[in-house]
Amino acid sequence: MKSTASLLATIVVSLAFLLQYPFAASAAEKPAKTGFNLGALPAVSFNSDEGFQYGVILNLFNYGDGSRFPGYDYSAYLEASTFTKGSSLLRFYFDSNKLIKGVRSFIDASYIHDDLLPFYGFNGYQSIFSADSLNQNRTFYSMSQRQYRLITDFTGKLGNGNLNWLFSYAFYQYTPGVVDFNKLNNDVAVTDPKYLHGTSLYQKYLDWGLIDADQANGGSTHAIKLGLLYDTRNVLINPSRGICTEVLFELAPSFINDMPYARYSVVHRQFHELVRNKLNLAIRMGAQGKIGSNNIPFYRLSQLISPFATRSNVTGLGGDNSLRGILKNRVVGEGIAYSNVELRWKAITFEAFKQHCYIGFNGFVDLGMVTDPVDLNLSAVTPLEQSIYFSQLKDQSLHTSIGGGLKLAMNENFVVSLDMGKALDKRDGDGLGTYIKINYLF
Repeated sequence: MKSTASLLATIVVSLAFLLQYPFAASAAEKPAKTGFNLGALPAVSFNSDEGFQYGVILNLFNYGDGSRFPGYDYSAYLEASTFTKGSSLLRFYFDSNKLIKGVRSFIDASYIHDDLLPFYGFNGYQSIFSADSLNQNRTFYSMSQRQYRLITDFTGKLGNGNLNWLFSYAFYQYTPGVVDFNKLNNDVAVTDPKYLHGTSLYQKYLDWGLIDADQANGGSTHAIKLGLLYDTRNVLINPSRGICTEVLFELAPSFINDMPYARYSVVHRQFHELVRNKLNLAIRMGAQGKIGSNNIPFYRLSQLISPFATRSNVTGLGGDNSLRGILKNRVVGEGIAYSNVELRWKAITFEAFKQHCYIGFNGFVDLGMVTDPVDLNLSAVTPLEQSIYFSQLKDQSLHTSIGGGLKLAMNENFVVSLDMGKALDKRDGDGLGTYIKINYLF
């Protein structure tokens, strides 16, 4: 609680500093931005799943002649950061509809290293979460993983309407493993309470054969995405009206993959302006699952299929990218469904440093569930272990969280977001999930 309080104090002081500057007119009356604009943010933030973040975030926009504001010609994003719970990130992405005429291009190159990646097993409530196990060994629900990725997304219009095609090629390299205690315990005495040791649920899954031996050491995936997007949003960031619906197919064909698979994703977003320039309703509903009989590699199960992923790590369900307040990667299956409902209020608009800014608040409800469980062969698990780690009911009911947040936005597109969520069921964690990120959830 002390760290959270310090974080909130920092945000309040920052807002107070900005509020020294005179207020401006409403967003509808503000002149358009032109040319280049740089948003810089020290990556000193907090995430309940990953801890405090240290680093830097730079987001460069080119608004051109301003005729499309808050739309932009180019956006270049660079992030280099590390988290106190053992993850690090180096990421660059470029987003533009000017690189290729008539085509929106999105190129992402990232390296993600997790020393303590959450692993709660598969199938949601079928895998029992025990706070006692976590208290006795705080690495019990952890594993390590390195991920390299290169993503190229392209979309363009079909005809003169709002229907768009999408084509994407992505390369992923995963190296999963057990927690590296030698690294984490470097210069830590055995008698020190911070000394980490013990087995993990991930190690037990390996021992029980619930993770195939050919996947245990990781591997690479060449993924091709094909799809259709129907988009009538008036702007990309926090729209006040319109819908965005996408139907995607992710194919990992056998001629370039050792572990081929196919899966689909359907996501619908809609936005409604309830009070002009002040209050919006935002809704997202999504589902994804496998196609055919080939199993999806376990290290891809928690990855949400998403084009133009402005979030650094698109995983789910659980955590800041999907179900806020629910443990990260708590709801993992071969098929999942989820929904997010938000009220977004632009409470105060003002000018600071000659930039158009607003302070906003949001309230939300997040829901998710497993629709197609991973087939778990528990023959190698003793009856006692089954009673400890697995629910015999195979419960696939809804995982639900509620919460609210604070937004600080500059020029409509650069948004610092604080969200706090609480799971309604202690099987999803009994703490308060706190997340500081860039941009809205969707």
